[in-house]
Amino acid sequence: MNANTLLEFVPLGCGSRWAFGSVILMFLIVYNESCGPTSVFSMIFSMVYALFAAHCKSGLRNIQIPYIRATNKFDFTCIFLATWMDILSILTACAALARTVSSCLDAMTGGLARIFILGRNSPTNEPWPDVLGVLVVFIVTGMFMLGLENSRAFGLLMVLSLLGLNAIITYLSTMTGDMSEWSLDYFRPNGFTTFLTATSLGVFLYPSELPVRQGWKNYLSYLLFPLICSTMILTAICLSTIVHNKKEYHDYIAVPLFAILNDNGYGKLIAAAACLLLIVCSTSFLELFPELYKIFVKLATSEWKIFLKQISYENTDSGNPVLAVFIAGSLCAMLAFACPLQNLTYMLAASHLFGNIFRAFYLLYFPFRPKYIPQTNDSSLAYSRLDHSLSISHSLSSNSRRSLWNINLPKSSKKAKAKRNDVDKEWLLLGEPSSPCPVQKEKRVAESTVLSDGEQITSDFEFTTATVASDSDDSSTDIDAIVDEYRQKVRVTTAGPMDKNIRLPSLASWRVTIFAILLIFFGIFLIILGTNLYLPPVYIIGFTGIILVSIMMSFIPRYSGGSPAVNVSPIVCTSSITIGTLLISSCMEYSWPAIVFWIIAGLIFLIRCDKWCCICLNGPPREHLLDNMAPTATRSHKFHGNQRISESLQQDEIR
Repeated sequence: MNANTLLEFVPLGCGSRWAFGSVILMFLIVYNESCGPTSVFSMIFSMVYALFAAHCKSGLRNIQIPYIRATNKFDFTCIFLATWMDILSILTACAALARTVSSCLDAMTGGLARIFILGRNSPTNEPWPDVLGVLVVFIVTGMFMLGLENSRAFGLLMVLSLLGLNAIITYLSTMTGDMSEWSLDYFRPNGFTTFLTATSLGVFLYPSELPVRQGWKNYLSYLLFPLICSTMILTAICLSTIVHNKKEYHDYIAVPLFAILNDNGYGKLIAAAACLLLIVCSTSFLELFPELYKIFVKLATSEWKIFLKQISYENTDSGNPVLAVFIAGSLCAMLAFACPLQNLTYMLAASHLFGNIFRAFYLLYFPFRPKYIPQTNDSSLAYSRLDHSLSISHSLSSNSRRSLWNINLPKSSKKAKAKRNDVDKEWLLLGEPSSPCPVQKEKRVAESTVLSDGEQITSDFEFTTATVASDSDDSSTDIDAIVDEYRQKVRVTTAGPMDKNIRLPSLASWRVTIFAILLIFFGIFLIILGTNLYLPPVYIIGFTGIILVSIMMSFIPRYSGGSPAVNVSPIVCTSSITIGTLLISSCMEYSWPAIVFWIIAGLIFLIRCDKWCCICLNGPPREHLLDNMAPTATRSHKFHGNQRISESLQQDEIR
């Protein structure tokens, strides 16, 4: 297995998150938020939650955004808010890297750079305004606009610099460290709240999603989580032997590495450590920043239609979306200019957790919602356009006269012939041969398809390709083009009484699911209330109730198989929501204004879209389907195809 094969199992942004956690977040957690033992335990717990969150995000990889956007506004809002919160998390991470780079440049010059730019001497901890951080962001943004791309050379520099910084910390731990921190209270200074805060900050360090591979290769991606966790634990243990006498209230140190070196008598190493830290932060920024502006480009595509289409245009010379890069760099520069590092870290944790909660909530209710309204029990196999054919057959039978032998003889009227011609054209679009009796042939073809041993039944989420050629000579050139389109996207549903082993969601099971979800949120409220008021019986009852309800939801009928989104267990989704909400409650003190502002801004962008607002004005769909889980191309093809079909039929009548 070569290096290229190994890189396929590493998700995008994994190296930058690992470096960001090793040189910034772990130092901030141990030095400013908690103690060494708390950091060790929090890394283990954050790894477990990161696995749940990554599993949920990987389940939504192949989701059909245009279909969801056109059919269900609530589903699209949940998915959009999850993506919108991901933007804020990456944005705050880039701003934190920029402020750290600013401190490194200032430390390398001995404070002269700050005096030269501001014209005065400002505090060494976190200067405001951070002009150096803004300059760093503008320089990197301009380089990306000109065509800069991340490469393996930058990754190699990042790894070498990380090894150098870890060597400095290991040397300090060996020479001046002791294990006195492990003889005191493990959860200091604020008890269990400190543990939750450290855990919420550590979730961002792990991969946000998992690459999907076949067979045993799929498990290689899971090895990244214990590998990253072990490196963080070793860093926390080394820091626990150096940092002592933690107090509950103290000044927030932006770059604890320089303070640790100065306190232990190694001030001469500050310049060298600043150089290594500068390389690590710069290379991490080069990997995180493309991930940021690529999300802006994705929201400007025709699938999402949130931003203007011009944002996704790429420059012919550099190949990068210049406008998206400029927008991402401007937002990052504004945060790096005025937002302190403490607020940035809390905003990073809260936004990342909110994105995971929105995704887990969508996956929790999505598979349990009924897919169809029960109409008839005659057949277990139906094309999506057969409901209209059945209505036509009913109208034909109503206009027929009955003979002595109880045989329906249709009247020979022009209206009936026109309807039969329309049915023939619909069969033509579905890839079936025209017939003088299409309604009678419909049931025979459906039953023969189900009962045939040589053909494989297609699931609800798969597309089928109709290869039967049409023998109709009355169709025009436009109809032939539509036939070719529909043959690629004809959907077959195999749900009905013929398969007794399949339990599909119904209206009654959907009501039970809604009640179970309400119980889960009530249990989460009890857990948060008991944790904040130090009432163990309250959060024990809430935690037990959530476990029982999530296990019960595993036995409720739901759609599974064929789509990655419905393969996520309700237990995983419930655990992700419960743990994420509990972690958010510990880091909302410094971040709630930014989170509320960002969510409101996202909803404004979502509401201002005309396509989103006009869905409710279009009226209910013509089909009897509540198919919120079907692929995108089917519904979009049907919506645009029906309009084109009606126009072509009108043209045929005029001819």
